[in-house]
Amino acid sequence: MKSVAVVGPPGAGKTLVATSLALYLHLATAGVAYVDKSVTKAGAGLVKSYLPLAADVEEAAELGVDYVVIDAAPYDVPPADVYIFVLEPTDLRYFTGEGVYVVVNKTSRWSLRGIPFDSRISWAMQAGVPPVVADIKGFERTRKRIVKVVKEIGDGL
Repeated sequence: MKSVAVVGPPGAGKTLVATSLALYLHLATAGVAYVDKSVTKAGAGLVKSYLPLAADVEEAAELGVDYVVIDAAPYDVPPADVYIFVLEPTDLRYFTGEGVYVVVNKTSRWSLRGIPFDSRISWAMQAGVPPVVADIKGFERTRKRIVKVVKEIGDGL
């Protein structure tokens, strides 16, 4: 089982990336569990209809899944095989190493891999619909960009 921890400062877009990655991996392999260590547990609410939820990595291993995606709290980053740092453009630093991905959210002129801010993303998540599977009129371009970033990470796993 491969574990993926999505970490970053509050409000950077960790839950967006974690839920999108978990759903992408689920559709690709059907063997994913989601661990929500965030304060709000918003991600668990978004994916509970699609994926099995686990309290921790050990419980996910008992489910017999191939992947576990962890939406980590900023102050409690668990050990994982792969880390995805979700940052605001102002927090961008250089990260190097095997198994480390950086997603710059709310894209800036410095990043081509970023996910642009779109208020419909926030609306979809508040309505309980993961943005990667949302079918919102006029949202297709942003959704495709989210899927492209997530696919790049998922294929790297």
